[in-house]
Amino acid sequence: MSADPFDSLRHALTIIPLIQANQGITVEELAQRAGLTEREITEEVGALVMMCGIPPYAPNNYVSLWVQGGRVYIRFAEQFERPVRLVLSEALALLLALEPLEASQHPFHEAVRALRKKILAALSPEAKRAIGRAEKAFRVQPKGASGRIEQLREAMARCRELRIVYWSAHRAATSERVIRPYGMAEHGGDWYVVAHDSQRGKPVSFRVDRIREAEMLASEYEVPADFDVQTWNEDRDFVPPAGKTVARVRFSPEAARFAREELPAKDCQLRADGSLEAKVHVQSEVWFLSWLFQFGSGVEVLDPPELREKVRASCRAILAFYEEPLPKG
Repeated sequence: MSADPFDSLRHALTIIPLIQANQGITVEELAQRAGLTEREITEEVGALVMMCGIPPYAPNNYVSLWVQGGRVYIRFAEQFERPVRLVLSEALALLLALEPLEASQHPFHEAVRALRKKILAALSPEAKRAIGRAEKAFRVQPKGASGRIEQLREAMARCRELRIVYWSAHRAATSERVIRPYGMAEHGGDWYVVAHDSQRGKPVSFRVDRIREAEMLASEYEVPADFDVQTWNEDRDFVPPAGKTVARVRFSPEAARFAREELPAKDCQLRADGSLEAKVHVQSEVWFLSWLFQFGSGVEVLDPPELREKVRASCRAILAFYEEPLPKG
């Protein structure tokens, strides 16, 4: 899979329509038509399976892709069998959400512009006027790391506290807290802000693109004189905080090198055959399953038994989905 998320999205937008229009297309033909190698096609199909759905990413959530006998198939969830019909409030919400993406510097601004135009063309004159009034009344704050980084930098420059709404992938939930941002750090292509957290009472790392809302407060703070963001981040692991459940997981030699990049070295034990046995702190089953499934057949949960059974049940549900006959046409 491409390291550039925009390249992966472009590949997805190319691959999915091709497979949909040519159910059972060979990997070789799909690679030729998409302008990719056969290996890249196989990697992208595997990656797309994990991109679609909601945690823990069962294939029947949205779209399922798989390779069988050298041919590629696709199946969409039931909610996509009929054209999407939007009420006025839903159309307004979608148009407002798309507005920041229409900016010329956004990689997909042309596609977004065409989509907004298509939605507006389907509306009645009264609905268009209503949406026009609403768009003038609302100022859409750009989302994503870049806009949020500017907010954080301003707060740090003025030493002002921020009230944020933060989404935790490990708990699959949002929470509100007040932070005092001390500094920024980049890790694995993602930006983190190191900030004193009102909930925990100490400095912690927050991934910037998971900050859903941020409001600057009037209250000021002082950064500790001995604080240095680079020193603070040394030897720190950007992995889920310790949970009550600790899973013992074995990774195949092929999957071991990827697992070692994500897990603390102290929790990993390399075996003579190249496999890896690791302790994984399970903050929530939702996070654990979604994280685990990315390793495919290269991973096995050894303990505890109840979590092992949970993984087996999820796998059985996925297999049952694939055993259903392909839809006609």
